This record gives sequence, structure tokens and C-alpha cells, in this order.
Amino acid sequence: MSFGLAASIDDYFPHKVEPSASNYGQTGLFEIPSAKFMEEGSLRLTFSASYPNEYTTLTATPFSWMEASFRYSEVKNRLYGPRSFSGNQSWKDKSFDVKLRLFKENYLLPDVALGLRDIAGTGIFSSEYIVATKSIGEFHVTAGIGWGVLGTDDNIKNPMLSFDSKYQQRASQFGLGGDFNYKDWFRGNAALFGGFEYDLKKYGLRITAEYDTSNPDVVAFIPMKVDSRINLGLKYYLSESLNLGFSFDRGSQFRIYFALKGGFSKDTLPKPRPKNVIPLSKEQKTKSFNDKSLFYRSLNKSLQDETIYIQGANYHSDSVDIAIATPKFSSFTRAAGRTTRIVSALSVDEIKDINIFSMNGDLEVAHFKINKKDFDLTTKNKSSISELLINTKIGSPDEKPLYSSAEFQPRVNFPEFTWKMSPALKHQIGGPEGFYLGQLWWKTDTTIKFKRSLSLYTSFGINIYDTFKNLNNPSDSTLPHVRSDIQDYLTEGKNNIQRMQLEYIFSPYKDWFVRADFGILEEMFGGFGGEIFYRPFDRNISFGLSAHRVKQRDYDQRFSFRDYETNTGHLAIYYDFPGGITSQVAMGKYLAGDKGVTLDLGKRFGSGFAVGVFATKTDVSKEEFGEGSFDKGFYFSIPTSLFYSDYRTGSISFGMHPLTKDGGSFLNQHNSLFSILGDSNRNNIMKDWKDILD
Repeated sequence: MSFGLAASIDDYFPHKVEPSASNYGQTGLFEIPSAKFMEEGSLRLTFSASYPNEYTTLTATPFSWMEASFRYSEVKNRLYGPRSFSGNQSWKDKSFDVKLRLFKENYLLPDVALGLRDIAGTGIFSSEYIVATKSIGEFHVTAGIGWGVLGTDDNIKNPMLSFDSKYQQRASQFGLGGDFNYKDWFRGNAALFGGFEYDLKKYGLRITAEYDTSNPDVVAFIPMKVDSRINLGLKYYLSESLNLGFSFDRGSQFRIYFALKGGFSKDTLPKPRPKNVIPLSKEQKTKSFNDKSLFYRSLNKSLQDETIYIQGANYHSDSVDIAIATPKFSSFTRAAGRTTRIVSALSVDEIKDINIFSMNGDLEVAHFKINKKDFDLTTKNKSSISELLINTKIGSPDEKPLYSSAEFQPRVNFPEFTWKMSPALKHQIGGPEGFYLGQLWWKTDTTIKFKRSLSLYTSFGINIYDTFKNLNNPSDSTLPHVRSDIQDYLTEGKNNIQRMQLEYIFSPYKDWFVRADFGILEEMFGGFGGEIFYRPFDRNISFGLSAHRVKQRDYDQRFSFRDYETNTGHLAIYYDFPGGITSQVAMGKYLAGDKGVTLDLGKRFGSGFAVGVFATKTDVSKEEFGEGSFDKGFYFSIPTSLFYSDYRTGSISFGMHPLTKDGGSFLNQHNSLFSILGDSNRNNIMKDWKDILD
């Protein structure tokens, strides 16, 4: 008799040794990149420091073949500006990097990748490269060719000259940043770089040696002494999420390093199964049908045990209709499945269909018509997920919501008042006064619901501690100062009213939704307006139209206003591509009066984790816009349920504008219709269909 074992000796080592970040944040050695990548759906925060350069980088892998990074660099041997302006503050630089996999390693061939560093920055660290990495047991060998900063060693002839002599010169100078200087890519000097890594998995260590071709002693912007082109280092893997390192650079300097990584493409924490439901006997079911108040009370209690709340219900002779809302489940199908399971256990055998109307806020967003027998707990032969899909009809509810006409309507005493409070942070990153200036404040949010669909939202804050007194960078923008006066709002509005907004949302027709709002809409503007959203349920495309008349608030963020007022609005088109890729194109007029287009591209994973980038181009010239040339940034959102052993809604969201500028500025809209309805079409519901039995 023989037994097959799938275990590896690597499983017995305390720490997993795997490819980690370079000093620049993307997967690599120290100064040079490699052709390895993080797992799809990962985020990594990296910090690397040695004189004169410090790097803080956030890297994401929206796809298995792409790494994208935003990096904040500090150059300590150069001042930010004249001492009269920035004192002793060192130079700060922001940049974006991207690396693409060209070929995945197999038994004979290596991983191959192409990368671009500082593709829309000032050009200080601008580089292009093609790199290959081959793993042979515990050895990992990397070799590549670099241009730009990585090509300053100039140890080979630029191979691109074989195609065209225009690749001889790399002409661009350091500037405001923001431009994609693609005409410089793969031009100028070129150099071969390389290195190797060796894993000591028993000790959780990776030894690294590399030949650095960046030659900082000949780069005019940041000249420094170089005694050796060989960098030596060691990385220690404290856990799968955290690794530390140090290296000896240029024969004279020590560098420290750490990288914190998380994988968010899957929910790895086990969650509770549906609560046990004991089916009623035939006599009990008949009794509750004859006295429907018994049925509704039992149904209400069982659903509340799952943190699902009835908004309205009908108990017919052959069907049950029920509208539900839940603050616990972000998956419409999971809530619908658990509701159907309970209804099936409590209703008479003559019931054929169970109609679930899923709600988000006060809007019914999806209708599930489910065969009761598929969820009959007394049946031994259970239906599969595929059979359930065949037997279930999924569509869009009619414009008249069930809760307004249902036989059973839970009693709600309006006005309804709810509130929550918590500590919060505000910050200003990357200014000439300091890398980080921030505020710890106590935020209180209240909601008064006067009736369904009509609510007053208020948010105000009380300062606990701040460092904003050091702000000293007044705006010199030639555009209306709709955002660039942020330091005045931060310093004078430490105790503020962030929002006081009256809002009304309704659906006049099937798949059409309307939101109107009035009041203090955000920290810098108040006014009135609204939006219309059309979401055809069976299509991957939707449309939005927003329009507002707004006036700028005073810096103290109370009830007074400044003189500036304007109209702003956009036509937006949303489209879901295969593979979880989302897109948005918004065209219209921005807060500063400029007109243009914003493009947003993102990736949403089955876990709910989302990451994306955006860019705006308007009729404002790059000289008028200032540093950065045009508005751009990135964002990510991590569902809070990924960190808990139970289900819950909500997310940890972070968005980053490298610069706070006036051009391309949107009005910040609370409860935008796309945020409520964007994941409620058939395509998005089908992504979570597996949850129907969970």
C-alpha cells in the first residue's frame, strides 16, 4: 500500500520567503527591478531610507500581469525651494510607476517584464526597462536593460538605435511633472543591470547582491559619492505580510527597508453559516396561514436573527412577497438566499414562488423570483447553484415599491433619528512645510429621516489635536480657488460643520432614479441640485446626469459663505467590462468653471476589494494648472468584512490626489446614485450568485 503526500519541506519553515519590493516599491531587488509580481489583488506599502533618498510607496496589483505604484520621494541633499519659502525642507517628489508581465516563467524560460518609472512625474527618477528573472531552486537570477536613470552607466549601445536614430537623445528636462513624456521612452543611454538572490528559507532570509547602473554620482539633480556599483543586502521575512531589510549601498551608505503587504482578492476568514431553522409542521403552517399575523411575527423574528429586516410583505395562497434590507450583508444574493430559506420553512406547502425585493437604502434595486421547493429544508435532494440559477428569475422591480402597498408593513415612527461618532484624521501630505501635517478630530454623524426617502444628514467635527499651524503655502493659482485654499480651510475650520444636507431619493419609473439635495453639501461648498441615474438592469452600461448651483463656504466652515458661486454638472457613462473591470467617463463643467473629461478605470474583485485610477483633462493649460499639469490620482477600497469573522457592510476607502489643485475639481456628493446602485445590475449580481446557498 502506498500513500501520496502533497506536503513540501517549505511548509515546515516558520516564514515564507517570496519576491518582495525594491526600494522603489515594485517587486525587485533593491535599486534594480525584477520580473516577479505580487499576487493579483494585493496592496503593499513600502518604506526605504538611506542618504540622500527616502521612498514611501503604495503598490497594487489589479491584475496578475500588472503592478502599479504611487511613490513619494524625499531628496535630502536638495531644498524644496528658497529658504524664505520652505526653510530647511528637503525636496519632495511624487511619481507613478507601472510594470507589465510579458512572459510567465516556465521550466526553461524566465519571467519577463517591461516597466516604466516616474511616467508622469518631474523626471527625476524616470526610467524604462526590460527585465528577466529565472528561479533555479533557492537561486533567483535577474538581468535586464535600462534607460533613463537606470541607463546612466551607459555600458552598452542603445539597442533601439537599430530601429531609428531618434533614440540617440533623451531631451526632456525636469519640470512641473504630470506629462507623459513618451517621446523620451527608451531613448538616450542604455545599460545592462543584474543581480541575484538566494533564499535561506529555514531562517526566513533572502540574501541579495546587485549591480546598480543608476550612477547617482553623475546625475546632476542628486549628485552623491559612489565607491562601488555593487549593492549588498539582506531581507528578513517576519511574516507573509511583513518583511524587513537592510543593504549596504554604493560602498558607503546603509539603507533600511520594510514592506507591509496584504492580499484582498479573497475572503480568507471563515464566516458563520446560516442560522439553524426548524421547519414548522403542516398544522402549524396552516394555522399561521389562517392567522397571518403569526406568520409575519415568526418571519420577522427569524429574519432579525440574521440581521435582515422586513420592509413589507404579502402572504398569498401560492406565493410570498417580501422586501428586505440589511446592514450586514453586502451581497444581495446571500441576503436573498437566507431570506428564502426562512420563508420556505415557515410557509405552507402550496406556496410555489418566493419573491424577494432587495433594497439598498430606500430603493428597491433587484427582484428575485425563487422556486420554494429549491429551499425546502425537508427535501433530501438539494438543488445545486446552477439549478437554482435556471429556476430563478432575476429582474428589476417596478417603480412602485412593495413596501408602500404591502399587506404587512412594519411600524416605523417618523421622524427617525440615528447617530454615530468616532475619531477621524485629516491630513495634508507632501507640502513644503513638512511631509505630513495632520489633525485628529472627533467626528459625529447624524441622520434624521422624516419619511421614507427624505432625510437630513449632518456631519460635524471637534478638534482634538493638529499640526496645521505649520502650514505656510498660500495658493498662487490663477483659477478660482475652489480647492487650492485648502490650508485656510484646515487652519480656520478645525471645529467645523462638514455637511448639513437635506436629501430626497425616489424612482419615478422602472430603472430610473432621482436624487435631489439642498444645504451644506461638503466642506467647501453649499448649494442645491441633484442627479438622474438610468440603470438598465440587464445591461452592463448605465448613465448619470448631475447638476448643482453652489456657493463657496467661508474658511471656518460654519454657516457663512464667500462671494464665489458657480454651476457645475456632468454627464457620466458607466460600463462594466469582463473580468471585474469598471469604467466611468464624466463630461461637463467643474467647480473652477473649466470644462473637460474625467476617465476612471478600476478593478473589482469577488471579495469586494476595489482599486482604480482616474485622470481629468480640461481646457485649463498645464501652465495654469501648475505643478502636476493635470488632475489625477488613485483609490482603493477594502471591505471591512475581510478583517472579521462575521459578515458586515462598510469599507476602508482611501483616495489620493498627488496635489490639491483647482482644475478638474468635482463637487463631493454624498450618497451619489451610482454608489447606491452601481453594483445592482444583473452582471454584478451574477458575480455573487454562489452566495445564494451561503
